[in-house]
Amino acid sequence: MYIHQEKKRKTSLLWVLILTILILAGLWFIKNQPEWAKPFEPTPTPTLEAQYYINDGEIDFAEGRLHEAIKTYQKAIQLEPDNDIPYARESKLLIYTGDTAAALNKAEQAVLLNPGSAQNLAEYCRALDWEGLYGQAADACECAIELEPTYTPAHAYLSEVYADQASWILARTTAQEALDIDFQSPEAHHNMGYALEVQGRYAEAVEYYENAITLRPNLSFYYIAAGRNYYWLGDLDKAADRFGEAVKLDPASPAGYDQLGWTYHTNGEDSRAVDALEQAIGVDPAYAKAWGHLGAIYYLSQNYEKAINTLPTAIELAERQLLSKAQHIQIHTQIEETSGSELIPVLEGRFEQSLDGQSDILEANISPVQWIQEYRPEESDFTCGHLIAKKIKGQIVRASPTQDISFSQTFSQSTGTATLNLTTGELTLELENVPRPEAVPYQALIHYRPDKTESLGYIQPDEAGQIAEKFSITTKTSAPLEYYYELGLSYAYLSTDFCAEAVPWLLKALEKEPAYYNPAWEGLKICPSDASPPTPLPTFTPMPTESSGG
Repeated sequence: MYIHQEKKRKTSLLWVLILTILILAGLWFIKNQPEWAKPFEPTPTPTLEAQYYINDGEIDFAEGRLHEAIKTYQKAIQLEPDNDIPYARESKLLIYTGDTAAALNKAEQAVLLNPGSAQNLAEYCRALDWEGLYGQAADACECAIELEPTYTPAHAYLSEVYADQASWILARTTAQEALDIDFQSPEAHHNMGYALEVQGRYAEAVEYYENAITLRPNLSFYYIAAGRNYYWLGDLDKAADRFGEAVKLDPASPAGYDQLGWTYHTNGEDSRAVDALEQAIGVDPAYAKAWGHLGAIYYLSQNYEKAINTLPTAIELAERQLLSKAQHIQIHTQIEETSGSELIPVLEGRFEQSLDGQSDILEANISPVQWIQEYRPEESDFTCGHLIAKKIKGQIVRASPTQDISFSQTFSQSTGTATLNLTTGELTLELENVPRPEAVPYQALIHYRPDKTESLGYIQPDEAGQIAEKFSITTKTSAPLEYYYELGLSYAYLSTDFCAEAVPWLLKALEKEPAYYNPAWEGLKICPSDASPPTPLPTFTPMPTESSGG
């Protein structure tokens, strides 16, 4: 018995020794294992793909979160900058938010990445239309239809182009084509409504706008369109309801508040109107229409002090709206041709909203214009999309063989920025690596949509090739006529002591419309002025008499 126990004890010690050796060996192996021996090691967190954000953006858009959707598409672009889809989707939404310049830029990038996509060309068409470039817009939409004849938005957007050009029959016909292809398309219903609205057929238009709302109930843009037509039909309660829905869906946009406020005023609810218009101004202090509507309400309610405090801002903002239409800036140089000297562009940049979100600042990144020989497609199956992409690249065909300088190479290192302050009218231009001009200094020009160009002046680089200039843009647009005479009459009605302040505004109103029905004439009766033009008299056509023949 004793011997048996001793033998068992020796066996146990042996197993303990073996297990200890195995444990130590295992620990060493874990600590020093080669790469091939780590198949079950936890993998790092996977990076989200662009498609995830594209899908997320579609959900945001469907639920009416436009600004969130735009940011989501931007994340997709950061992950896959060569993916054309998020550019086109973002362009579509930027139209709804009113940033048409940025929409055009995104649509251009989509077309450049994939010129064979009907979707890209259709969004490019729409952005061009909203920028007032109707001829180019029609070309892009027609190209999209050529590439994909059943792509509904291309037909719908082309209808919008025709409507903006007052081609009523074509607008309705093309909108109907879109509906025939896909009756469930909200764009098709909306643009049929628009084709009818611009003809004054509001009762018919509102039916299609309501269809668009049914198909896409979370887009404030459709509610504003419907509300606008209810307003013209005199159904103010329904108009206010639709504008109110627009405000709920997009509280960051001033348009809904503004139209809601003016509808309240028309319905005799001025206290609610003032509240809504003040909210519009709170959302966007540079929204001229809200200031003008607010000033008009104060004037009509004989609250002249508040009208005097409000209407000057409305006028200033409205007159500055030309600057908000700044499209791009170009730097020209002079060359000598056989027919004489000629100015040609060598640098350019397109204006977009400031990246830091300042609504009163536009910025443009300036880069070289590309000059090429006369373009001849080498491939027999070159599509219309490729031809449009060629134009988008900013490549300019040499006008004549005498232009033997390679502008693209000469200015290939030139870069810069242009910053336009919409409030002050000041444009800051900064350029680097600009070669000395061969003859006269360079000329800076700014282009406004759709077709206005203004020369800013001449510029010259320093010895380091740098240019730093500031320009003050004084060109203005005209504010609505009523802003001027309402301000002048507010001073005149308040007291004759303010005639010195009243007369300039009354005269400005007469400069714009000297007809006898201009209310400014009433103000000049209260505040006579030597500068006043002769008072016009209405002309009447006498009734024909028997002796006059006929």
